[in-house]
Amino acid sequence: MDGLDLQRLITALFMPLPLGLLLAGAGLILLAVSRWRRTAWLLAVGGLVVLFLAALPEVARTLMAGLERPYPPRPAVECPRAEAIVLLGGAMQPLLAGETRGRLHRGSDRAWEAAQLWHAGCAPWVVVSAGGLIEPPVVAGESAALAALLRDLGVPATALIVEADSRNTQGNAAFTRALLAPLGLRRVLLVTSAWHLRRAVALFARAGFEVLPVGADYRGFRACRGLECWVPNARALEETGLVVKEYLGYGVQVGWRG
Repeated sequence: MDGLDLQRLITALFMPLPLGLLLAGAGLILLAVSRWRRTAWLLAVGGLVVLFLAALPEVARTLMAGLERPYPPRPAVECPRAEAIVLLGGAMQPLLAGETRGRLHRGSDRAWEAAQLWHAGCAPWVVVSAGGLIEPPVVAGESAALAALLRDLGVPATALIVEADSRNTQGNAAFTRALLAPLGLRRVLLVTSAWHLRRAVALFARAGFEVLPVGADYRGFRACRGLECWVPNARALEETGLVVKEYLGYGVQVGWRG
């Protein structure tokens, strides 16, 4: 386990699900083995409250909207002109042994957005910045799968630049800079999930880019109705976790080091 893996593990422990379970579990253990009953009840109830609030659709939607609001969606044809389009990973799974094509997941409209920008003439290059460890059962990283998808969406291979060494957003910025600086490319349209843009824009700007943010994978616009807004579900719990991860990531990678 290297430093980045350790950082991810620590971050994972602060996600609502493991944090809530850890607090509740600690409380139950203290109830069974100690006399600190008041503290034990506070921990147990606190853990359940964390889980309940994090799993509420209205809480998740409100938190997501707070991250996405500065980056409203806009048609690709209205894009400002740039020197390159930078597409960050998080849209597909890496290729596993036995698979013939990459698997799309919920953030895959990032790739669609990047292709639309290229077809609209917003920039002549599309940089795919997505790395990760290549270890069994993974046989090819996300960057290769994304490049293949972009070609299927009509972006020619001659317009693609692939960055396959990064493992987080800091790496995206640093390795992309290393590729584009010799080409004199600095003004970029940065495409990622809207809730991820605050951190990504800050890191790419610090790497020396003039950043034009482009959002995708919007989640804060989804509306719920009546009581369903206050019934916990797994999707809301996941989205609240993404928000927590973004704020932690911003604090570690931008705020506390900036």
